[in-house]
Amino acid sequence: MEELTSTHLRYLLAIYQIGKLEQDVCSTSISEFLNVSGPSVSRMLGVLAQKNLIAKKRYSKIYLTDKGFLLARELDKNVALLKERIPRMGIPMTDEKIEQAAVALAALLPGKQSI
Repeated sequence: MEELTSTHLRYLLAIYQIGKLEQDVCSTSISEFLNVSGPSVSRMLGVLAQKNLIAKKRYSKIYLTDKGFLLARELDKNVALLKERIPRMGIPMTDEKIEQAAVALAALLPGKQSI
């Protein structure tokens, strides 16, 4: 099994979340969503495509493969659970920091980062 890094999972989750909001996912929307450069997005999309987690279609549209969708959906569920639980810890955090912490923690959960 191949290990997926937290960065791989962060991009996968971003594609999943953008796809829930917009009909088409493109590299520009990923770049804006994650606040990263276009070249960084291009490199990561290449990696995710090699791992058969995404497919790039005409006009730069990006889609999750079945494998990518299942993994991203599971990750999204874990992030949602963590976002509910983190505030209960009593640590003062902004919503943005809670989101970042939840994604980072979800990426570390056993068995969720292998394909």
